[in-house]
Amino acid sequence: MGLWSVLAVGQGFLRPEGTASFELYGVVSACDADTALSKAMDLAARHWPEIAQGIQTSDGAVVHAEGINEVAPVPGMEVDIVDVSWT
Repeated sequence: MGLWSVLAVGQGFLRPEGTASFELYGVVSACDADTALSKAMDLAARHWPEIAQGIQTSDGAVVHAEGINEVAPVPGMEVDIVDVSWT
C-alpha cells in the first residue's frame, strides 16, 4: 500500500443547475495508480452523488485522470480525503 496524489477532471455531469464539470484532488492510500483513481472517485461520490455518473459510465459524463503520482507521507497530510471544485 502506498500513498497516491490524484488529480482528475470530469466533464458532462448532470447537476440540478445544469451540466457541469469538476476538478478532483486528493491523496489516497492504494496499492496502485488505477486503484487510487477508483478510490478517489468512490470517496468523492459519497459527498457529491452526481459523480457516480462517471463511475457508472453514464452517457456524456467522463472522467480523465490528469495525474496520479505516488507520494511520500508528510506530517499533517490528509489521506483518503478528496476535494471537488465544480465549474
